[in-house]
Amino acid sequence: MKFFFGLLIFAFLGWLAVRLLIKRLRIMRGDVIPEEKGPHTITIVCVGLVVIYALLILYRLSTEGFAALH
Repeated sequence: MKFFFGLLIFAFLGWLAVRLLIKRLRIMRGDVIPEEKGPHTITIVCVGLVVIYALLILYRLSTEGFAALH
């Protein structure tokens, strides 16, 4: 689980770095950058964290039953 989480964070940071690099290259070329539509990056991260936490709770409930709540 720790390896998967680390890999997920590494992939997300790589995606942000590539996106930032492409944006800077476009600015240096003089391209007009349109305003971004859709959800912000922090929204996607928060939703991802909530989903991972919910999956962890469901996993603990399925393996240990309601004794995991105590």
